[in-house]
Amino acid sequence: MAQKLAILSISLITVMAGAAISPALGEITGAFPDAGQTLVKLVNTLHAIFIIPFTFISSWLTRRFSKKAILIPGLILYMIGGIGGGLASNIWMLLCTRAVLGISVGLIMPISTSLVSDFYEGRERTSMMGKVSASNQLGGMISMVLAGALAALSWRFTFFVYALAVLVFVLVVLFLPRRTPAGAEQSGTTGGLDKRIIGLAAAMFSVFVLFYSIPTNMAIYLQENDIAGASLSGLIIAVMTLGGLTGGLLLAKAKHLLQSFTVPVQVTLMGAGFSLIGFTSHAIPIAVGVFIMGLGAGTLIPSIYNGVAAVSSGLQVMTAMAVVQSFMYLGQFMSPLVMDTVSALVGHPTNRFIYSMSAVITLGTGIILLAVKTARAYRFAGG
Repeated sequence: MAQKLAILSISLITVMAGAAISPALGEITGAFPDAGQTLVKLVNTLHAIFIIPFTFISSWLTRRFSKKAILIPGLILYMIGGIGGGLASNIWMLLCTRAVLGISVGLIMPISTSLVSDFYEGRERTSMMGKVSASNQLGGMISMVLAGALAALSWRFTFFVYALAVLVFVLVVLFLPRRTPAGAEQSGTTGGLDKRIIGLAAAMFSVFVLFYSIPTNMAIYLQENDIAGASLSGLIIAVMTLGGLTGGLLLAKAKHLLQSFTVPVQVTLMGAGFSLIGFTSHAIPIAVGVFIMGLGAGTLIPSIYNGVAAVSSGLQVMTAMAVVQSFMYLGQFMSPLVMDTVSALVGHPTNRFIYSMSAVITLGTGIILLAVKTARAYRFAGG
């Protein structure tokens, strides 16, 4: 039981790394008035670009050192980069702490998922994978609610949510066994990756460019339109992770019910959610929209991972997952840059336009996919 708790606790802090301080972005904008909005939004996404190379470095290190030996310094860096943000005296120092946080998550993230395969088999492994996914969403939800409350006191206090890593550190040191490095047990090469991995990586990138507009823009959007303050912003953003948690738990039943229509419905749900966000001006419908968007994305993201596992085999899986995860974090990093650039190019550099544009893109794509699947199903049925 203690070992399971240690593994799940690691998953608890990986997803919360970036989104945790989302509710404070409006306050951080006021604290650093000389920094533009795009630069402030990078506080929420800069870590992602540092995660990418260190994801591969972590995989390389696990062939030479035990995973516990990598996790311990990774967690120390997590605490320094996370809590240290609250001590920053300028925007550049704050961004430096976010870079350190990204390095730490890059070291921790691949290990947090692979530990389940190391210690569990069969149905127990499947059960633990589900719990890991739930822990990811739960960590994001708890951190954003707590961060919203702390942001109401001071934006600096928001960074104390990363102190949760202290508990994780203790659990890992005490209860996670030290195992032989993977390279000592495995031989051979991973071989070439299936070409379909490129498409899956591109899909993950696109989903996260859109998905991450919620933690990146929502607090600023709500406050600049006098819809909600910092504390309520945290609750609304947390609703996204509640939607993701619900979607993750319902994924198996949804796929069984919808079959080949699963992905089109998931994309359409994202579009419906963005429509409520972008075309309404009240907190309740926006919160409902955030939940629906999270529900769609929360089922679409694991579906992409399932696709990766389906087209990979053996040692290829770890490399394929690393590639797709890298594009996921690249999407996080690029989200504010892509959204702000596109909205500026068309002459509407506002967060409302960003959400309206996201609604048109995702809802339109979902409807097209539904139409294509329906036509194929009709043709297959001999209609």
